[in-house]
Amino acid sequence: MVTKSEAFPSKWLIPADLDGGSAVVTIKVAALEPMKDFNGADTKKVVTYFPSKYKPLPLNLTNFNSVADIAGSDETDDWEGTKIELFVTQETVKGKLTDVIRIRKPGGVVTKKKPVTKPDFDDEVKY
Repeated sequence: MVTKSEAFPSKWLIPADLDGGSAVVTIKVAALEPMKDFNGADTKKVVTYFPSKYKPLPLNLTNFNSVADIAGSDETDDWEGTKIELFVTQETVKGKLTDVIRIRKPGGVVTKKKPVTKPDFDDEVKY
């Protein structure tokens, strides 16, 4: 069997790369780079690089703020050597529940992605 991430590899870190868990990584460099947004328009994002097996991670505002809080600076030049923990969680993106990568200080709460289950409703009324 082939997974989606195997069939359509990404040059960026995606939730599937973390296998639903978390990883502590050290930031090698954070650079402002041109890329396309979800609508295909040209934009620039801060991309973090790690000196490990993990691919680069473009940051959205939420993840940028998390790294800035952990590093104690919103200047990306100060982030080199900062240890962060990448973890997978689910959020609603464009109306759809989606796996996303978030960032926290290492040693935070360890979580595994929980499978979405439908409640088992028993509507039978007993007298």
